[in-house]
Amino acid sequence: MGSTPKNVIAALTAALLWAFAFVAPAAVQPASELLLVTGRYSLFGLCGLYVLCRAWSQLKLMPIRRILFGLYIGFVGYFVFYICVSYSATTGSGFITAAVVGASPITIAVAGNFAEKRMSWRELIAPVLLILVGITLLSTSDYIQGKHAEEANDSLFGIALAIGAMLTWSYFVVRNAQSQRTWETKPDPTIWAALVAMGAGGASMVLLPFAIASTPDETFAPYPLFKIIAWCIFLGVIGSWWGTYIWVKAAQGIPVPLVGPLLATETIFGAILSLPVEQRMPTWIEVGGALFILVGISVYMVFDVKNSRSRTSDSADGVTEGSDAPDVPAVT
Repeated sequence: MGSTPKNVIAALTAALLWAFAFVAPAAVQPASELLLVTGRYSLFGLCGLYVLCRAWSQLKLMPIRRILFGLYIGFVGYFVFYICVSYSATTGSGFITAAVVGASPITIAVAGNFAEKRMSWRELIAPVLLILVGITLLSTSDYIQGKHAEEANDSLFGIALAIGAMLTWSYFVVRNAQSQRTWETKPDPTIWAALVAMGAGGASMVLLPFAIASTPDETFAPYPLFKIIAWCIFLGVIGSWWGTYIWVKAAQGIPVPLVGPLLATETIFGAILSLPVEQRMPTWIEVGGALFILVGISVYMVFDVKNSRSRTSDSADGVTEGSDAPDVPAVT
């Protein structure tokens, strides 16, 4: 894919595939969230295992500590992340989960700034405050609308899980990028993606028998069983593996300033797709909270584009910046 328009379309396709992760937990009910997570990542892990078997000679050359680190961040950044997303989407709302997780560019920026100063702290104040207002509105929407205390508490717990997902994903992105920058020899991207997949898949395969045993009996009727299997295949193989592959290939031909906005479309797609599954329209408070988060991300993107252009200009003038290009994480 040589031209930017084709790469942008490919990146949007990948973002749309990833966005179905926010829809699936509600769509597969009465199947348990744990069954969806373990089924999805077991298949994702098998894809990674296939790649590692094909590249065994290259894998043997990697230090053990790097292999273990790849497995570890796969477990945290994929398995733990999607556990939080799945339970958040069913306890609260897929729309709200997508909106809150969509704020991760800001937490990534804040954590990244602690790790290595990349932008002025002053520039982060406005987007952080906007996103905090948005999350506060989403957190209090059920109380403002006067819903029953038990229902409102469930929603609040769902938002807490969504915040956990946002922080887990931010940790994964920053820790992955920071560690690899300190390595003299960068790992092959395909092998590294396979290790991450195995990290998520290993935990899933261990828990899969328990997930099946704890799943309600009605899940194993023909239609619910077909539904959960279809969703696991779609999310594990098409969404996780092929979505990431499409993104990595597309990102090679995308201008740096476009990377952030394109990544942000995943959660926008997720919020939009969640509403038909939940068979409702968003409340005005939810819309307001989501807009505050979206504006916060947009303000951050403006500063990020400005800083990216400044770094590019400095590099063109002969200033050595090191490996300072924005990280392009593979998303679930």
